[in-house]
Amino acid sequence: MVNPFGINSPFAAAVNKLVQMIYVGILWFVCSIPVITAGAATTALYEVLLKMEKNQEGYVSVSFFRAFRKNLKSATLVWIPLLVAEVVFGFNLFYYAVFGGGQFPVQCAVFAVLSLAALILSGYVFPVMARFENTTAGTFRMAALLAVQNAGWTAVILFVQLLTIAVCWFFLYFPLLFIMGITGYFQAVIFNHIFDRLIAQGKIIEGA
Repeated sequence: MVNPFGINSPFAAAVNKLVQMIYVGILWFVCSIPVITAGAATTALYEVLLKMEKNQEGYVSVSFFRAFRKNLKSATLVWIPLLVAEVVFGFNLFYYAVFGGGQFPVQCAVFAVLSLAALILSGYVFPVMARFENTTAGTFRMAALLAVQNAGWTAVILFVQLLTIAVCWFFLYFPLLFIMGITGYFQAVIFNHIFDRLIAQGKIIEGA
């Protein structure tokens, strides 16, 4: 009789994968501390998780830091304008919603939409960078196009992102130490589904 808790059991495999998710989440947190390197850290996170979902990740530390170094420059060029946009849109939304006294509903709506758009775009752009080679402008275009074409999955991804933010807020940001590896894995499952379908259809070429 096979031991359900043995080293080669499905339970052990699931626990091992969970530990790897947490570990890569910790690596992401440490490498995101300077803030400016968060783009490269997020790209590296997804490069590991996209492979992990297919059981192709290899050594997590080696894979993560290799991807981090490889994407440091290109991911930073993508991350900085996204960060600026999110800060500007978020600040304006907060200002009109909190200090506007309910007198600026149009401005609140506009900046709420812009904030969500920036969040959605950032949700796609780093997985796209992790899987495909492209220019900075090409990466933005591809991420935006995929977000629109896969509106249903985009809504699920947005929900996961907002849930992640809510959990971190509720628990005083402690989960931020590791949660990106867990929630990122569930998003990686979705992104692999989207990417593999488009590759199979010949609409995009992996690595190009």
